[in-house]
Amino acid sequence: MAPKSDFVPKSTLGILPPKSRHLGHKLTTNLWLEEKKETDGAEGLWRVHNDLYDLSEFIQKHPGGSEWLQLTKGHDITEAFEVHHLTDQPEEILRKYFVRKAKGPRNAPFSFDENGFYRTLKKEVKPLLKTLPKQSMNTTNFFSDSLVVLTFLFSTLAVRYWSFGLGILGGILLSMLTIAAHNYFHRRDNFRMHYFQFSFFTVRDWRISHVLSHHLHTNTIDDLEISAYEPFLQYLPTDKNKIQTYGSMLLAPFMWMSLFHFTLNKRIQDAIKYNFKNMKITDLITLTLPTFMWIFGGQSLLATFGMYNFVMVMASLHFGFVGLHAAHHHPDIFHDGDTPRATTNYDWGLSQLDAVMDRKEISGNHFLVLTNFGDHALHHLFPTLDHGALEHLYPTFEEVLGRFNENLRIVSQWDTIKGGYQQLKRVEPNPSPPELKKYAKRG
Repeated sequence: MAPKSDFVPKSTLGILPPKSRHLGHKLTTNLWLEEKKETDGAEGLWRVHNDLYDLSEFIQKHPGGSEWLQLTKGHDITEAFEVHHLTDQPEEILRKYFVRKAKGPRNAPFSFDENGFYRTLKKEVKPLLKTLPKQSMNTTNFFSDSLVVLTFLFSTLAVRYWSFGLGILGGILLSMLTIAAHNYFHRRDNFRMHYFQFSFFTVRDWRISHVLSHHLHTNTIDDLEISAYEPFLQYLPTDKNKIQTYGSMLLAPFMWMSLFHFTLNKRIQDAIKYNFKNMKITDLITLTLPTFMWIFGGQSLLATFGMYNFVMVMASLHFGFVGLHAAHHHPDIFHDGDTPRATTNYDWGLSQLDAVMDRKEISGNHFLVLTNFGDHALHHLFPTLDHGALEHLYPTFEEVLGRFNENLRIVSQWDTIKGGYQQLKRVEPNPSPPELKKYAKRG
């Protein structure tokens, strides 16, 4: 029996997904963007909480830095606005473009009450921003730039000496570089965010699927990083046939290995469908690695092409394994379908704590945090901050957690790997909200 591809689980958070959610891995970022307009109640404008704004004039005045706003016209951008702005200035600017109140309620149940957990944490973190050491960011940049050099070096040596061992190393380095580059595309445009495109990914697509979808509605029915693997890997607790329940254990590694090439195929199909209008000159960055390997590898074009694809498969395998066992999939973590702690006025910051775990082996090591999706809870709460700066927020973070009688779940890497497989098999929804207090505190 083949995996079901036309079944959409019901959201226990009351979220109405885009109508093409049933397409699973076939749901593209462009289609998701278009269909969100029908569920977000923004009435063709930009919605923040229950207010509508017309930001067209702002975009005209800032044509170089407004891609985020251009992408989200007709959307509810409440979560994105709250978590990407840590100062008061954006709110003051926003008031100038107010149009009217929205007619209906928000599609998402998340709230940002002034005295709630997230707003309180943000207020406490705000004065720390001026004291964060610049060396942390410089170190992050050094690691990222070094990974570029090493990726190109070992991938090229793999061709020259026709060594699959060097090819594996080149693939792992490329995967680590791709993860590190994710540190940069949450921010304004910068050249290091394009390191992400040495793989088959594009910044634009990942800003949609990862930044605007996964980061804001984590582990919900509206999370594109959940649907991206369906129906083959089903992480939500729903009815699953035998292939989905048990076959996914064997299928998962093959899904990881094919992730990069599957993404490339999806990009090509989407480009043709939309007449290449969403493509940019920077998409050609993807070609720089194979070109370099061919020029300096000393092998034929065909041989270079073969080793390049081997490197990409190894990079994809490493990236898929690390990404899917980094933070979000474990039976104790909330997945849409489980009982949430609230269905209205659900503090967004608490929803993130419910949907994430951190790994004790990764925390505290700048390089491992950068290249393994480390300090993941703080990264979700403050995605625009450099990964190297997050470790300096822990004292304040833990103080606010204590004030709200909450906890951060710290587990071992083995717990997340084992838990990821357990989650794939899980059919029964959790009848109670996540129990954060049963986990030991950090350190």
